[in-house]
Amino acid sequence: MIFLRTFLLFLLILPLSMSSPNAKTFNNEGNLLQVENEFLISKLYDNARLKDEGLSYDAFKKGMIAYLNLINDKKIKNTRVLSILDFNQPSTSKRFYIIDVTTGKLLLKTYVSHGRNSGLLYAERFSNIVNSKQSSLGIYKTSETYHGKYGLSLKLDGLEKNINDNARKRAVVLHPAKYVSEHFIDQNGYIGRSFGCPAVPYKDHKDVIQYIKGESAFYIHTAIERRLDEALFTMPDNALELLAKYTNIPPQTIKVRG
Repeated sequence: MIFLRTFLLFLLILPLSMSSPNAKTFNNEGNLLQVENEFLISKLYDNARLKDEGLSYDAFKKGMIAYLNLINDKKIKNTRVLSILDFNQPSTSKRFYIIDVTTGKLLLKTYVSHGRNSGLLYAERFSNIVNSKQSSLGIYKTSETYHGKYGLSLKLDGLEKNINDNARKRAVVLHPAKYVSEHFIDQNGYIGRSFGCPAVPYKDHKDVIQYIKGESAFYIHTAIERRLDEALFTMPDNALELLAKYTNIPPQTIKVRG
């Protein structure tokens, strides 16, 4: 996988160096940085064996870009982990991934519910509206823990305007639920649904909350077309510096000749 991506990146770089007889070798520094950023993110994806675990590269890449931007904006304090909920997958799949960005390892993978009005087996409809009982997509940060109706739970702050910023008003939180279990799947053919909260199994909820509490990046992904906060999902200019500081993958050396 790494070899294939390296070859593809070479094909992307090649035209930059051969575009004209008088062109400087690697004359487009911005494009080269983008190539290297992409390479490092793909290497982290491969090292964590996330493809084998069922997480798409597109979901991981978008989550990582948002994670880097949240660091730049000083919106997260727990920079160790990135949570990705891949709602392209059915609810019968373990589609909640907690990735240790600093070590490049998958810490935990488990089931997670979507909203009752988002769909049955798949989440297909999304809303930011109070009482919609649908899931909201996009990037969040985890907030304070509390003990509520379901036990230990975790509040979430939506960071995308008109996409998920009503999370507090909607009481969208991470909590455990009995209807999120393999037993429920065996009986019904799908995971039970919430009023919009990402609910997880009781057997995992304490570990999940322990890993991700304290203002970490929390991304709910789907391939369905939606409005994106372009600033949050655009690779930051200092991505290489951030990747070198917060991951265990050193930047590859791509020299731009003057």
